[in-house]
Amino acid sequence: MTIWMAITALGDSAVLLPLMGWMAICLGLPPPYRRDGWRWLVAAALCGGCVALSKLLFMAWGVRPPGLDYTGFSGHTALAILVWPALAALLSRGWRHAGHPAAIAFGLLLGLAVGVSRLVLRFHSPSEVWLGAALGAAVAFWFLRGLSSPRATPGAPDGPWRAVLGCGALAILALCYGRVFPSQHLLQDMAVWLSGHRAAFTR
Repeated sequence: MTIWMAITALGDSAVLLPLMGWMAICLGLPPPYRRDGWRWLVAAALCGGCVALSKLLFMAWGVRPPGLDYTGFSGHTALAILVWPALAALLSRGWRHAGHPAAIAFGLLLGLAVGVSRLVLRFHSPSEVWLGAALGAAVAFWFLRGLSSPRATPGAPDGPWRAVLGCGALAILALCYGRVFPSQHLLQDMAVWLSGHRAAFTR
């Protein structure tokens, strides 16, 4: 596996969907974090839904911005830029000084690296990656901006909670990293069913 393939695997839905679900569970169980849990569910649904809709519109009916080499938002890029900074923010919640923003910046760089890998490996056009990056960044900003501060949740079990979240995330990486989720095939089948065409639109 090349370095770019190793990086792009960090944006696969086989990794990110279980991580998104685990983050939702961890945020939903302790009562002090439930507001953040609902916020995370909205962010995940918004980002994933926009990616799926953009791909379905193209695959089913050929809808795309004029003049662009475009088949839909890059899902790897959008979801990676949403998930990795959000996970870093949750794991570093309560860190003092520059630790918290540095962790978020590292997560953002990881998501951006996934986007670059999609370009290097020629899986996406520049417009697909930049639009996916803009979507992921906008939704991540909305989620992080409204994230509860430790002072707003004084009764929360911060230390043990972060340990459970982190251990679960590591377990998901160990089990799912390197796998490929068949999202493209599922969307193609759905596009054919919705449009009634014999085949989905392609690049």
